[in-house]
Amino acid sequence: MGFLVDGTQVAVKIQSNSSTQEVNDFMVEAQHLTRIHHRNLVSLIGYCKDKNCLALVLEYMREGTLEDQLRGGAANTRPLAWRYRIQIALESAQGLEYLHKGCNPPLIHRDVKPNNILLDAKLEAKIADFGMSKPLSSNNNTHVTTDHVVGTPGYVDPEYHMTCQLTKKSDVYSFGVVLLQIITGQPAIVKGTEPDNESMNLIQWVRVRLTSNDIESVVDARMQGDYDINSVWKVADVALKCTAQSGAQRPTMTEVALQLKECIELEAAAGRNSTSNFHTANNSSTVCTSENFYTDTSRSM
Repeated sequence: MGFLVDGTQVAVKIQSNSSTQEVNDFMVEAQHLTRIHHRNLVSLIGYCKDKNCLALVLEYMREGTLEDQLRGGAANTRPLAWRYRIQIALESAQGLEYLHKGCNPPLIHRDVKPNNILLDAKLEAKIADFGMSKPLSSNNNTHVTTDHVVGTPGYVDPEYHMTCQLTKKSDVYSFGVVLLQIITGQPAIVKGTEPDNESMNLIQWVRVRLTSNDIESVVDARMQGDYDINSVWKVADVALKCTAQSGAQRPTMTEVALQLKECIELEAAAGRNSTSNFHTANNSSTVCTSENFYTDTSRSM
């Protein structure tokens, strides 16, 4: 965290080491950030590159990560309400939809997880961390072939894992795991409750418990029943479709966003507060004086 000369609070991501690969990764992320502009993607204010300093200067997201909010902590004494969870899910989906459809060429994030979904002061969600992202060579290409599989265990698309062919549906799979975490409050890999119980993938954990059609057996108990059951069921259905083994069976992020809008409508119809008007777009831009500091003055969508 830091401040610009005009007092604007910013987040500073510093690369502590300077191997050739790390410098290349830093430049790739900086280049991606200079060309993506959407209200649900973290904005680049500028970056610094010289022999002694590699740093990205990003907009400050006061409420931390979705992971922080789901797990709770000293600064988060109340569990995240369901209406906020599904709004955050929708905004994250819209950010990914932009990467897949609004960018030219399209960009595959490759590391979608709650730690890479940041929340501002009004709990508006923004996708972050594009260091592992891969562009498709054109809008007509369906995949990128990589030398090896990269990603976080529990979120990696099984098709990508087997073939090293990365697609937009790889992000959809990872996002489906995030949706299940939003519902359950559980990590992507659930530890066994008994000494002889092995850890279980969250997808399997949810599927096993939903065989009896009891959604309440998987819902985060900390919400204490404060949710519309139909809304939760619909999000669960979307999540399980996103995590289908075959990418061809998964929806697009556009379809996911549309379904999540319907989930919000179900929650609103049940008489609970809508969150659709609680945030504002961040269109601010800043300038810092340094010959090695580059500014991005484009305005977010």
